[in-house]
Amino acid sequence: MTAEECANSVEHISREAGDKTKGFRFQKLRAAIRFLQRVQENSDGQVHCAMELLEDSVLYDGNSESLISGEENKYYGSRISFNSAALKNTLVAFLDLYFTFVRSGDLKLGVYASAEIAQERIAADFRQKLGLDPKQKHYDILKRLTRGEDLDDEEKLVAFAIVKTEYFKQYPDTSKGYRALLEGMAQPEFSAFIKSIDWTLTDESNESLEATALHLVRTCRFFNHRHRGLEQFILSALLDGLEKRSGARAITDRLLSTDSLKNIFNEILLGPTEDERTDDPAWDEWSEIEKSDFRNLSEKIKAVCPDFSAQILKALARSCSLARGVEAEGQREMKALLRRILDACELHLLTNHPTSSALTQKQVLDMIEELAKVAEHHVASLRGRYRYALRDAHSIKGAVLTLFDDCYLAFDEVEVEE
Repeated sequence: MTAEECANSVEHISREAGDKTKGFRFQKLRAAIRFLQRVQENSDGQVHCAMELLEDSVLYDGNSESLISGEENKYYGSRISFNSAALKNTLVAFLDLYFTFVRSGDLKLGVYASAEIAQERIAADFRQKLGLDPKQKHYDILKRLTRGEDLDDEEKLVAFAIVKTEYFKQYPDTSKGYRALLEGMAQPEFSAFIKSIDWTLTDESNESLEATALHLVRTCRFFNHRHRGLEQFILSALLDGLEKRSGARAITDRLLSTDSLKNIFNEILLGPTEDERTDDPAWDEWSEIEKSDFRNLSEKIKAVCPDFSAQILKALARSCSLARGVEAEGQREMKALLRRILDACELHLLTNHPTSSALTQKQVLDMIEELAKVAEHHVASLRGRYRYALRDAHSIKGAVLTLFDDCYLAFDEVEVEE
């Protein structure tokens, strides 16, 4: 049975698409890591990789022990247990795939998540329905699964009941999903099913995953001495290719192959034409930046220069307003631009100006012009690889001002020497 036939064989809940929020970069990096690892291991055949197909990331490898390997990749912001809503949702999806592929060993499933493990707190009435003592109890089901330990009989009973309850809740209509198959599933089969899942819960961040991915790029069999210094561009092209293909309608169009990866390595040496420049992946990291100073531009200027001209403040505010109009027209590109400018300006401030709480009007204006030039130079260097619209000096200066207005930069963290 093909993947497309499996997907269409039974009506079940669609779980392929998700919001491209903070965790989406985690998902893309994990997909790239798995793909690079498997390509390195399979030197004879083709490996195919896709995102948002069957699972968050999926690999097809004819030379592997399992033909299809699906993995749930999540960056959780809180502690999770086997009884957490997110994990129960994953297990329902895994059961759908397990029954869709007729319990075949060709399918291997895994969970790779950044999260802390919590105990399962099971209520008294839930335990009573299972024939257990009617009192609340805590378990370590998820912790034991991640350690590869066998569950005891009571833990197996509770785990099966948790997942069955969730599955029937998500599929109240008996004509949908695989309710009949789950009802007929014996306890030993379910226990073997959850034990067969690769459980990995870690404290990995996007930064540590990116470091791993870059190492795999450098050690890939397609990498040679001419690629040195281009590792970040290769990884960016790979992540961009996975993301773009994830939205394709046809399954074959979603797959990135070993040959596709080889082409990325080859084409990166040729340098991009205008049409070959990629979107800057920095846009995906914009939402991860924490804001700590919630004063606006005027408040920050007044804090270091109380007698700053009100008329000039209005002029600076108009520049901010104009920059925001540009942002609304191309939000993804502008997020990448602001992320890059923030890094350049923040580093310049930290390395060139000690902290101060008092500046003159001239020093403030000079500081803005100085940062605008730093930003302009940095953006110009990025255009050789990434797809950016041409912007004049006034637009770049407006972007710098928005970073002050939006809680990212402040004047009272720098000092200008007399």
